[in-house]
Amino acid sequence: MTEQIKKVKSHNRYPDELKRKIAKEYLSGAASYAVLAEEHGLRDKDVAKEFVKWYRRKCELAGENEPHMPEKKGPEPKGDEQSLKEQIKELQKRLALSELKVEALETMIDIAEGQLHLDIRKKSGAKQSKR
Repeated sequence: MTEQIKKVKSHNRYPDELKRKIAKEYLSGAASYAVLAEEHGLRDKDVAKEFVKWYRRKCELAGENEPHMPEKKGPEPKGDEQSLKEQIKELQKRLALSELKVEALETMIDIAEGQLHLDIRKKSGAKQSKR
């Protein structure tokens, strides 16, 4: 009998620093999986998603409850007029991104409702079903 040798697929190995960087960028809300994959030359967004899972597992093993996720607060007000103008621009950018996100989510719900022929949004004043 001949012994069969198990072939192992050669996966692309990425350095831990890159995985950590991508995971932190995603968790901070700086970019989506797709954007991060494109920026860092990854195969697709699923690779970036796996990096985030890897990072979360690594944090759990290290005894941390949650990965470091900075709170999304606005910049602290500064005294001079120039810095206030910069803060206004930053807040306007954040507002525009938030509005785009809401629009994208609304569109996604509309498409899902059309394809699945289900009402996903809760109707206001809808009565609760009795059990």
